[in-house]
Amino acid sequence: MTDDTARICVEIFREITGLDTSQAGAAMTDEEMLSRPIDSFDVDSLETMEFIMGVEDRFAIHLNEEAVNRCSNIAELVELVAAARRV
Repeated sequence: MTDDTARICVEIFREITGLDTSQAGAAMTDEEMLSRPIDSFDVDSLETMEFIMGVEDRFAIHLNEEAVNRCSNIAELVELVAAARRV
């Protein structure tokens, strides 16, 4: 996993979910954001979809929906992004 890819994915997630401006989000490190289960952030399906689309747009890639649905945290999604960028 590249640090830049992880940092960008976390940044996109923070922006989409509003965690970039919330006190709880600001106190959380990128490492915590990467490893914490996505469903523990109390995000709805629309925010999740916006996050995935934001990542795809930012990296100019398309992620397999089934593979994305198997991701339990942002770190796993970062691995998918890294793999898609190598293709």
